[in-house]
Amino acid sequence: MEILIQQEVLRSAHQNIISIIDKSASKPILSNFLLRTISGENGDHNEAEFSATDYEISIIEHFPAEVIQAGSICVNAKKVYDICREFQGNDIRIRSTEQHWVHITSGASEMRLPLVEVGLYPQTELEQFSESLTLPAQDLKQCIDMTLFASQTNESRKNLMGVNLSSKEGNLTRWLATDGHRLAQVLKGVESASFESVSDVIIPRKALGEIRKAIELFGEEVTISFDDRVMQFVGSQVSFKTRLIEGKFPNCDPIIPKDNHLVAIVDRERLVSALRIVSSISYEKLKPVKLTLTEGKLRLESEKAEYGEVSDEMEADYSGEDFQVGFNSRYLLDALGVIQTERVKLECKNPMSPSVIRAANDEEYLAVIMLSLIHISEPTRQAEMAD
Repeated sequence: MEILIQQEVLRSAHQNIISIIDKSASKPILSNFLLRTISGENGDHNEAEFSATDYEISIIEHFPAEVIQAGSICVNAKKVYDICREFQGNDIRIRSTEQHWVHITSGASEMRLPLVEVGLYPQTELEQFSESLTLPAQDLKQCIDMTLFASQTNESRKNLMGVNLSSKEGNLTRWLATDGHRLAQVLKGVESASFESVSDVIIPRKALGEIRKAIELFGEEVTISFDDRVMQFVGSQVSFKTRLIEGKFPNCDPIIPKDNHLVAIVDRERLVSALRIVSSISYEKLKPVKLTLTEGKLRLESEKAEYGEVSDEMEADYSGEDFQVGFNSRYLLDALGVIQTERVKLECKNPMSPSVIRAANDEEYLAVIMLSLIHISEPTRQAEMAD
């Protein structure tokens, strides 16, 4: 095999591959990636296909290349990435030999690496699934951004380590994530959807994180197809295939309050600034803050007086009864950080009930802080979620 490829293209392909490959020494074959030439519509070999897998998630990327001799190679991903990103030339030549070596050159720079037998590397094949949906790539990006932060990061409850995808009436999908302390939900319309035999799936957070990083390579639309084990995300230049998380996602509908009667609308950027100011004095991981709502005002105060005291006050569109509630400021900042509107809505009922964060004029997205009283113990929080 011999190809010419632009350095920028090769760097872009490798950035996605490096995140996928298995970095443990227990499976050395998975530290490599597969590169092969593929034919275009007219039969000419004018593209290079990069693929990698760690058995849980796989990636296939297509990039333009000048193919001098068709073929395929399997080579160590990190070595190629570390050296090629330092090359100064615009074009990189990749040439393999019959002695199972690859020569990679750019200008006066050259490296030679041993190859792995292509047949030993696990091949990634896209499959045909009956369950599918199609949506714009930017909508997929939004669904990931607005839910993934609320998914669980440790393995104590594996069924929460991802985003639950299910269908609603019509071509409406529900993207939902929770870690037992907070929840995020997006309702998104899609061009077409089929959930005939699989009612809902749990997509791993790692897979969605990698898909988010490569979102620009999908083009205008993403086709998502799946069964109860595997899901594929297919676009114009890149495709991902991931195993789904086994297990049942908890029923979160009872947790989302429907009757919060204390509603305040505030400027989002001003609230974010106030939260950062007030929580900065705390050395605790939770960084607790107290919010006090009075007519036309929202006051924020640091919750732990032993660290000192900080307060801030801002205008609020609020005319209800005087009300105080405590929050983990990090949870609030995470929820506010994914909302793009100028004004946000804070919905409360009492200090013992979940509170809701929404965009002021958009019912598509909501975030829920499960228990507002921050002095409630962690076991109590987990028990509340489990119920």
